[in-house]
Amino acid sequence: MLSKIKTIIWLKPLSFLTAISLIVFIVNRIIDATYYTQIQFIFSKYIYPNDINFLFGAFTNMGEVVTALLGIEITAVAIIVQLSANKYSSKIMELFIADRVNFYVFSIYVVTGVNTMMLVFTSGNVLIPYFSIFINNIFLILSLIIVIPHFAYVFNFLRPENFLQIIEDDAKKMFRKIRIENELKFISYKKQLAYNIDFIGDVALNSVHNSDRAIALLCIVTLKNISNNYISQKKLFPENWHKLSGDENVDPDFANYSSFVLKKIEENKVLFERKVLRLFEIVFNLTKTNQRDISSGILMNTRKIFEQAVNSDDYGVQWTVIKYFNSYLRISISSKDPRSAFNTMEHYRIIGEIVMEKNNNMLFSIFKNFKYYGQEANKNNILFILETAAYDLYLLIKLLHEKKIQNFDEFLELYLTLDEPIDFVEKSKFDKREMSLLGVRIAQVKLAAYFIIKNEKQLAQRIYEDMKNEPKDRIEKIKKLISDTTEEEFWEITPRGINFYYLNDIEKQALKEFFILFTY
Repeated sequence: MLSKIKTIIWLKPLSFLTAISLIVFIVNRIIDATYYTQIQFIFSKYIYPNDINFLFGAFTNMGEVVTALLGIEITAVAIIVQLSANKYSSKIMELFIADRVNFYVFSIYVVTGVNTMMLVFTSGNVLIPYFSIFINNIFLILSLIIVIPHFAYVFNFLRPENFLQIIEDDAKKMFRKIRIENELKFISYKKQLAYNIDFIGDVALNSVHNSDRAIALLCIVTLKNISNNYISQKKLFPENWHKLSGDENVDPDFANYSSFVLKKIEENKVLFERKVLRLFEIVFNLTKTNQRDISSGILMNTRKIFEQAVNSDDYGVQWTVIKYFNSYLRISISSKDPRSAFNTMEHYRIIGEIVMEKNNNMLFSIFKNFKYYGQEANKNNILFILETAAYDLYLLIKLLHEKKIQNFDEFLELYLTLDEPIDFVEKSKFDKREMSLLGVRIAQVKLAAYFIIKNEKQLAQRIYEDMKNEPKDRIEKIKKLISDTTEEEFWEITPRGINFYYLNDIEKQALKEFFILFTY
């Protein structure tokens, strides 16, 4: 089978070039023979010199000119393409060769050279092929003129934004074909789609290693665009399209998965989304500390894939994205990198806002994940992550209340346990909660102020009940931190730019009523 494929690869262009060369030569010679008298009169009188020997001498040298031009083209283009392939991906060479414009340009040189040689060896004084020589001259002039424009085309083709756009457009065309094509072509389409994703992934990873941030981000956006286009049409694909082909075991993105995981991927119809998100995870891990703009791009575009999945009611992709956000948090905690977790939680919170009125179970799962990873970070002495989780859940609780979401009490109760250990051994220990971090308590105090402003004093009372055993000096410290924070914008450059401790004058006034409850 492999031998057959290799044969087809070189046999098709060989057949095409041979056929075109023969057609050009034969048609021109037929015209010469049929209208020889008229052609001889016109060309010998108005175009070509009367000296036949001079004409043949000049014509004979044309073959060398064409060969030299072809050699220059191949040498120069090969060097340019190879440099680009070394920088981005070896697959660029294949993409370049497959491009039709490049194929047709090189075909002009080949056809011109073949036609010139055939004319040289088949011409004589008896029947001078004036028309054939004229057409061949046109081909030769075209070969000369096209050199500079083709170089410009090659340089433009090798710009990352252009060849990435070619890949994206090819993928979109393929998605349209999948909806109507015979299932026998599915395997080849899957291989091509996987190849395209790997190609973009290679460019992204090489760009990361070369610190080429703009290209890396462009690759991420391209993968997101392909994924979203795929998700938007996936329901229209035949059912068999979602079956695993068996080649996943040799795909590095799936090779380490168990049969159980692969079965779940097939059931949830998320094979290619998992492949894209796996690349996102790799890039995130590589860039989380030294190229944060790229890792932030990963987070934003992962969230956009989720948004498309929500619009398409694709629950398989939604849960998959949530798992990857959990993985981003795990990577950040394992690396003791609070900044990455800080950025991850913001996009994760936005996902919670998106599903707030659509999927209550998913939202509750997000709440539990915030608590779990915040406390995991606390165990590893990365305290700021738990504080960030408290702030983000505070924003979600406010939205839940404003939108009057069902099971609000369950969400609030979970939020108030954010500062507690994950594993409770005895029920009696529920009242002996760990001393909460100041940042967590400040977020809960801010929520109490919100409830008082909304005239939901019983909800503020529940927060008080959770905090009433706090030492007086801790409550005083919370008061001081809030009163001393007068700027809403944080005093350093951060992705969020928000000061977690800030309350406006109305909220501070409401807090006075809340703090009256604390009598020691």
